[in-house]
Amino acid sequence: MPQLKVGAARRDITPYPDRFGELEMRGSFSRRPTTVVNDPLYARAMYFEGGGDRAALVTLDLISTPRAVMQEVRERLAQSMGLEARQVFICATHTHSAPKPDGEQFRDHFVSGICEAIEAAAEDAAPAKVTTARRLVYGISFNRRVWQEDGTVGMYFGYENPDIVLLDGPTDPILGVFSFEREDRPRVVLANFSLHACTAGGGMISADYPAAFEDCLREVMREPLHLQFTNAPCGNVNHCDLSQPVSNRPNGILRHRTGAALAEAAFKGLQNAREIEGGPVRAVSQTLTAQTREFTAEELEDARKVDIYDKSTWGGTFLEATKKRRIVTCAEWGPTYDIEIGALRFGDAGLAFMPGEDYVESAIAIKKRSPLYPHTFAVELAYDDVSYIPTQEAFPRGGYTVYACRFEPGTGEQMVDTAVAALEEAAGE
Repeated sequence: MPQLKVGAARRDITPYPDRFGELEMRGSFSRRPTTVVNDPLYARAMYFEGGGDRAALVTLDLISTPRAVMQEVRERLAQSMGLEARQVFICATHTHSAPKPDGEQFRDHFVSGICEAIEAAAEDAAPAKVTTARRLVYGISFNRRVWQEDGTVGMYFGYENPDIVLLDGPTDPILGVFSFEREDRPRVVLANFSLHACTAGGGMISADYPAAFEDCLREVMREPLHLQFTNAPCGNVNHCDLSQPVSNRPNGILRHRTGAALAEAAFKGLQNAREIEGGPVRAVSQTLTAQTREFTAEELEDARKVDIYDKSTWGGTFLEATKKRRIVTCAEWGPTYDIEIGALRFGDAGLAFMPGEDYVESAIAIKKRSPLYPHTFAVELAYDDVSYIPTQEAFPRGGYTVYACRFEPGTGEQMVDTAVAALEEAAGE
C-alpha cells in the first residue's frame, strides 16, 4: 500500500476583545456580549498525503463554518499550495462560547489563521503509522428531543419533569480515535464524538470541552500530542441529563468533566489500538441540490419584521419566531440550495463530511453503510452553515430543530445517501 504522510499544526484564531472590542456570542436565544477570554480558539490542521492524492483537514473552535470563509480559504490555498477545492475540508467543533463567525471584521483573521495552519501542517508532514480504537462513553450525551404526555415534542421540558414520556431518538456513545505515530514528531490523534459543545457556560470565550479533552489527554498520555477533534452529527444530542439537574448545568465545570471522560476513554482505547493501512489518500466532493421549504408572500413580509432578540417582534412564541427566521433565509437562498458533501479516505479508514447540525441518526446510518466499515466516522458542521437537518420522521412532531430547518423533509436522508456515495468513490481504486 502507498505510504501515508501526516502533518499537524495550529494557529490561534481568537478574536481578542482588546483588538475587536466587545463581542457577541453565538448559540443562544438571548444576547451574550463578552470581553473576557477563558481559553483560546484555534484552527487545528492536519495534512494527509499518499498514493497520488493529498488533503487538508481543519477543525475550527467556532460554532459553525461560514461558507464565505470556506471559499476564501480554498482560493488562497489554490494559490499558495496548489490544493484543489475538493482537497480542503473545514469543520467546526460547535463551541457555543465563541463570537459569531460570520462577521466581516473577523473573516480575514480567521482565513489567515486557517491557511497558516494548513501550510504549517504540510511542512510538518512525515511518514506515519496509523492505529485506531473505539470506546463507549456513557453519561455525557443525551437525546434532547423529549415527548410530553400531551404529545408535543421539544428540546427541554425541565429537569425531573414528571410529564416526560420518552426521548425521541438515540445517541451515539462511540468515541472513535485514530492515532498517527511519526518518528521524532508528536503523536497526532484524530477523534470523533457526537455531543453539542455547550458545556462551558456563558460569559467568556472558550473552546469548550474539546479543549479540555486535549489538555486531559496530554496529561494522561504524558506526551505533547496534537488532538484533532471532529464533532459527529449531534443536532438532537446535548449534555443535559434531565434526571440530574444540578451536576449538568453548564457552569464551566461540566466542560472539564466531559473532556476528562473522553480523554480517559481515548487513553484506554489507545492502549489496545489496532494498526490499519494508512494509504492511499483520497479526497472527494459531491453536490446535493436540495429543496428549500415553501412560504407565501404574506409570510415573508411578516417574517422580515422579526428580531430574534426582541420578543415584541416575534408575533407569537419563540418557535414562531424561529420559523420566520427560516423563511427569510429560504427567500435569500431561493427554491433550491446546493449542499456540498465530501469524503476523506486514508487507507482502510474514511470520514464523511456534511454541513449543518445533522441528527445523530445520520451518523449511525453512514457508519452502517460505509464501504470503509468499520473504520468510518461522520463529521457535521463542514463547508457551510445551513442550520439543523432533522430526519424525515421528526418533522410531523415539530419542535425547535424542525422549525429551524431550511430544507424539505427527506433532505437528511438524501445527505446520508450522498455521503455514502462519496465514501464509495473515495474507497474505489
